[in-house]
Amino acid sequence: MPVARPAHRRETGNDMAETQTSYTDALLLLVVDKALVSAEQAEDIQEEHRHTGKPVRGILLDMQVVSEDKLLEVIAEYLGVRVVNLPATDIPPDVIHSVPASVARMYNAVPVSAGSNSVELAVYDMLTPQVMDELAFVLTSDVTFALARQEDVTTYINQFYGDDSDTVNEMLSALESEFDSNLDGIASGEEDDLKGIEEVAGSTPVIRFVNLVLYQAVNDRASDIHFEPFEKEFKIRYRVDGALYEMAPPPKRLAMPIISRIKVMSGLNIAERRLPQDGRIQLSIGGRLIDLRVSTLPTQFGESVVLRVLDRSVVSLDIENLGMPEDVHESFLRDIVKPNGIIVVTGPTGSGKTTTLYSGLRRLNKTERKILTAEEPVEYDIDGIIQVPIVHATGNTFAKVLRAFLRQDPDVMMVGEIRDLETAQTAVQASLTGHLVFSTLHTNDAAGAITRLIDMGVEPYLISSTIEAVLAQRLVRVVCEQCKAAYQPDQEILERLNLMADDVGDRPFHYGAGCARCSETGYYGRRGIYEYLSITEPIRQLINERKPTLTIRSRAVELGMRTLREDGIRNVLDGYTTVDEVLKYT
Repeated sequence: MPVARPAHRRETGNDMAETQTSYTDALLLLVVDKALVSAEQAEDIQEEHRHTGKPVRGILLDMQVVSEDKLLEVIAEYLGVRVVNLPATDIPPDVIHSVPASVARMYNAVPVSAGSNSVELAVYDMLTPQVMDELAFVLTSDVTFALARQEDVTTYINQFYGDDSDTVNEMLSALESEFDSNLDGIASGEEDDLKGIEEVAGSTPVIRFVNLVLYQAVNDRASDIHFEPFEKEFKIRYRVDGALYEMAPPPKRLAMPIISRIKVMSGLNIAERRLPQDGRIQLSIGGRLIDLRVSTLPTQFGESVVLRVLDRSVVSLDIENLGMPEDVHESFLRDIVKPNGIIVVTGPTGSGKTTTLYSGLRRLNKTERKILTAEEPVEYDIDGIIQVPIVHATGNTFAKVLRAFLRQDPDVMMVGEIRDLETAQTAVQASLTGHLVFSTLHTNDAAGAITRLIDMGVEPYLISSTIEAVLAQRLVRVVCEQCKAAYQPDQEILERLNLMADDVGDRPFHYGAGCARCSETGYYGRRGIYEYLSITEPIRQLINERKPTLTIRSRAVELGMRTLREDGIRNVLDGYTTVDEVLKYT
């Protein structure tokens, strides 16, 4: 394929991000050069790509400014490759078998011809040199490319490689046989052989297996991937919709090569196994740009690794898509445009606090506002916002960074979390000097945030004069639409929710019976339930009097605040979630 390739080297996550960005720009420049879109349209496309993470190719086609056939023709001419019509192409079985199913799915590529040491792959989008080199390596062949329609590529992958044609078990068998043949010593624990570990981590079976794990995790909408070594086993688990699921476990002796491969991908030091490390991987999986935050933790039996999956095509940073009730939505929009004050989002880990804050910041992200964030770590890169990672090892604490922010002439600041008195006092000082501050706290409800700040040592009069609102939230699982079933609740269920039969009327409750789409769980996706405490004069008076959480909460309810439990019940009555989910999280 006549595209300039960089010298062979192992790219870190940041290198890959730069490569992916340059290719995004290349596609835009190409369509502008061919007069398929105007320069103004290209700017709009690039802006949407940055905000949503959606591929430029998909945005171009959604805008209907160019047909898919014309786009393929232009890209093929630029790259010097051919366009193939897959439905009219006869592809022999031996050609199909030349590419493992995991590779075809991971890279969205269909083999159309193959020789003794070569294969031609049909893809539907431009590939980076890094991806081309990786494909040549994992297939151990010379690889050339052709272009085809996206629908045809997807259809043929599903047709040729059904769900069971290349299972995790088959991949594990390939891994084991490779180690049995020539890499057994290293895999079994010769940990001082650094060169050998690098060799085995870069072997084709290990790369294929790790790619398959990542592909399945993203395909199953996992938010986290856990690699966990124990004394006699090595577990791999996914967190989907807040619940953990275990996949077929690899043999314990494969833990080191698999974890070493992840460390290599994220640019970490594979020789350092005594200290925690943090890294980042950015790669394209199934045509989607995925960001992975990598955290390693030394344990008694090896390194435990957790990958946080940040898929911009799944997580929407638009306030309208958060599922807030109309009154909460309006109150939130009203408060985030105030010139100063503190807005706190509270809830346990994994309750969507960061996503809510990002959504608010994105709404405020205009040329006339300077926005700074202090985060641990920075989860999503947002163009136009200055984002600072908190690194305690270098002394970069929340309080220290927040003090530095005050000298940077900001309009809006976000502090990832208020953990101590110093951070809280600096946030209060920032608010009093005319800044709007966003932050989070770990409390069970909105009123509890007030008590937590007082317990930290912040004076009540400072809290009442700076806090504008506290938003408490949880994420509950949504009933799968494909296997959704209705039922009439009995008296026992109503009593658990403190409801009367008249409150429900003839509205049915719902549950998921379980199907292939939701992996028999009955749930597919999550949505938020919210409790919005506006700091009005009556609430300020209670804060100044150091009233307990229960008193503040009761008064807020009298003034119209809907509690988390009540908002959860609203979601049950509207058919979004189940009674069990609401009781579990409220």
